[in-house]
Parts: sequence; structure tokens; C-alpha cells
Amino acid sequence: MKALWASLPFLPLLLTAAPRSFLAHDEGYYALQARWIAQSGQWLGPPWWDQVIFDRSIGLPWLIAAAYRLLGVAPWVAHLPSLLAAVVSLLLTAALARHLLGGNGAGWLAAAVLALTPLWLDYAHLASQDMPLLALELLGILALLRAGDGPPQHWTFLAGAWIGPAFLIKGFMVALPLVALLPFALLERRAVLGRPAFWLGLALGWLPVVLWLGLSLQVLGLPVVAGLWQKLLYLSESDVYSAGPLYYLWNLPANTFPWCLFALAGWRGWLASPMDRARRLLLLLYPLLLLLLLSAFRTKTPYYGLQLTPFLALAATAGLRSWSTAAGRGPRWASLGAAGLGLLLLLAAAVVVLWPGAPAGRLLAHGVAALAPAPELFAVAAGSLGLAWALVPWCGHGPRRLGALLAGPWLALALLVQAGLFSDRSPLQRQALARPEAEAALAAGPIAAAAGAPLSGEEHAGLILVALASPRLIPRISAPERVPPGERVWIRRHELPAGWDLRLQAPALEPWVLAEASGAAR
Repeated sequence: MKALWASLPFLPLLLTAAPRSFLAHDEGYYALQARWIAQSGQWLGPPWWDQVIFDRSIGLPWLIAAAYRLLGVAPWVAHLPSLLAAVVSLLLTAALARHLLGGNGAGWLAAAVLALTPLWLDYAHLASQDMPLLALELLGILALLRAGDGPPQHWTFLAGAWIGPAFLIKGFMVALPLVALLPFALLERRAVLGRPAFWLGLALGWLPVVLWLGLSLQVLGLPVVAGLWQKLLYLSESDVYSAGPLYYLWNLPANTFPWCLFALAGWRGWLASPMDRARRLLLLLYPLLLLLLLSAFRTKTPYYGLQLTPFLALAATAGLRSWSTAAGRGPRWASLGAAGLGLLLLLAAAVVVLWPGAPAGRLLAHGVAALAPAPELFAVAAGSLGLAWALVPWCGHGPRRLGALLAGPWLALALLVQAGLFSDRSPLQRQALARPEAEAALAAGPIAAAAGAPLSGEEHAGLILVALASPRLIPRISAPERVPPGERVWIRRHELPAGWDLRLQAPALEPWVLAEASGAAR
């Protein structure tokens, strides 16, 4: 019962009745793959229209496809694996905090900081690989930590079993957290690595991977399956997603503000105080090594940094506990800084709400035009955050001060979650496809796709969104001249042959239109 009450504050951050729509890349990609797997029963190769492309592991499409089979095809079903993984990651982070930081609410506080971290919350609501991978990594770390405490064998088993499923989720990228974990495993848990239960878990965890790759090689052949390795080489050599070695030093703080500031205080305190070697290896060396490995890898994206957010939350928990009870100059200045930022947010919110024609209002309206909440709602969220932080210096010490600091982000993020910011990723397309005439056109029969020239990234994203909205989708892309008469297809307007019947068009769907091929066009 106590755990149930403790989980209630997290529900408005994870559950929402707001409409859901997909971000085309990459969650729409996975949702479409999973739909074809569930409908065709072909669970072996990652499908993409009428091809099998091994450009990523198949674990997430399997999870979404299984959810589709159980609950039906719907956007909220596709997001279910990530949401469940987010809950697991909160529980595991809390368990790590209790074990590494001690009592006095450390577990609840670490989970709260993680849940209020914008980067984490964003990917909790994305149907992508990253949240399931994070949950598996945290399970492996906690299992390895707990396996050294005593005789229970299930922790030792889990310390080896998580690696195979993590490969199914993210492929070769699982090597980075494994390498970062090696110092702790070799220096503090070498005895665990020699136990039969560890190797049994390792073998059983890799068994699904071996079966999947073995059957894929037998049925599809090496040239197709080798796409997994070729994608890794592309990511390690391409400049498309390269952002320099210092990328995470600014991107991660920007996506974890303000907790990154308290994390710095926590790390400073750990470095200045005596700690046993196991805690130093996990709390200090592991995130540092993982940061260096991620920075050394050529491709850099915000979601790679997601793997560091639980350890940033642990460090921020240590910093927050010290700040909330201290009364020196440093904590006082930190409280005044929070209050000053809160007053600025209140002023900006008032300007946007009370004076919509102000430059700040026009800038906000332009910046969020393609998002679900109205600009005024962003202003209300900022005002809620600002009001709570403005009260921090007057809240004394201890839980009241800590509560004021946490209440502001909770109010702002809960409001934005319920308004659909983190769930309605493509509202303009969703609204265009939800019109009665659009729904009637989509439901009239099977729909394929036609393209005579390669797609740009934006065109590809648009095709994913309209394909996901098609109730009866034929997994085939043909050249326009090969479309059979009477077949309905999504086609770019500039490729539409003369004489075809136009069934659906909308500005938000451009350049894609739904058309029916006529015999005369052939």
C-alpha cells in the first residue's frame, strides 16, 4: 500500500488522455514495422514495405507487435513497451539509490528527479528502443551490485541474463555500457563472474539472439543479415550525426536542467568525502567512462545521453539532500537563484498570457505552432514553475524547501503531458486524417504506396505518418506506372499521373495524396 501511494505523483507524468500521434522518425518506423509483423506473422526479419532490411535489431518491433496482437493496433499500444520500461527504470533507479545512497527517502527522491528530467520524460513517451534499453541496463547494474551481497542466485542469474535482450533491443550499442561496467565487475564482482548462475543467465539471455540470427542467416542469407554490422559501420564513420567530442557536455545539461546543477554538487561532495571503492566505481567511474565512450563514438544524438540520466539523478539526489538541509552561504545563494529564475518565468508567462501581441508571445506562438498545446498553455506551465521556485527561499529547510523545488517542475511537466506535448507528436497530420471525409477515404479499401523517385527525408517521414493512418495497408511501394488499375495508393502530388482519381488531399499531408489508379493511365 505504501508503494502504491508513493507511485501516485508519477501517474500524471506517464498517463494521459491526450491524443497520441507518432513522430515519424524513429517511433513511426518501429510502429509500422511492428504492424507488418503482427499482420503477416513473419517475425524473423525486420520488414520495411516489401523488403527485409536489417538496419537495426528487432527487439522493439517484437515488443510492439506482441502488444498489437494482444490489445489491437493503436498509437497508445505502440507506446506501451516504452511506458512500462519507464516505470521499471524508475523502480530500478530507486533501488540503486537506496542501496548506494542510504535511507531517508533517497529512493523516492532519485525516482522523482529522474521522472522530472525532460530528456527522460520525452523518451518515456516515445515508441523507441532507448527506454527499454535503459531499463535493461539498470537491471544488469542492480543485479551485479546485489549479487555480491549474499547467496540468492537470482541476482547472479540476472547479472548475466540482461545482455542478450539488450542486444535484441539496441544491437551492438550495448557494448558501450558493458565496457563502462567492466571496472566494477572485475574489481568488485569478480567472484560473481565465476558463478555457474551467471553463465547460465548469460547463455539463456543470448539464446533468443542466436536463434534469431541463425534462422535469419538460414532463411534470408548473409548479405541481408550483414546489414546490422553495416549500419554500425555507417554510424561510426558518417558525418550526418556527428557533432564533435564536446556534444554531450552541453546537450546533456540542457536536457536535464536544473538537476544537472545539483548533480555537480553531488559529484563534488562524493569526490571530497570518503567512499568505499564499490560506490566510487558505480557512482563516479561508470558514468564518466560511459560519457567518454559515447563522446568517442562518431554519431551523437540526445537519446544516447539518456543512458546517463539515472546516474545524474543519483548525483542530483545527493546534492539535493545536502542543499535542502544546509544553511550556509552556498545553499542560500542557490535558493535565491531559484527564486530569481522563478520570478523571471512568472514575468515571461504574464507577458505571454496578458499581452499576446508582445514579441515574446509571437516568438512562442511561432516556435510551438506544430506542437499540440497552445502557446498560452506553455505560459501557464512556465508560470506554475516560476511561482513554486519563487517561494523556495521562504520555505525554510528540509522537506518544505525540497518540496517547493520539486513542485514547480512537476506542475509544469504534468500540465504539458496532459495537454499532449509528449504524446501528440504530429498533431497537424493527425487532425487532417481524423476529419470524417478523410476517415471515409482511408476506410474505403486497401492502400499501397507509389514512388518513382527516391524519397527525401521529409517525404519519407510524411509517408510513414499516412501509412500508419491507413487501416488496410498493403506493404508495397511500386513505381506509378506499375500500379494496377483500381488500386488506391499514397503518391506524391508531382508524380500523380493524369487521369487518376484523387481521393484525399490536405495541406498537412503534402506532398502525399491518396489517389486511385485508372486504366487509362496505363
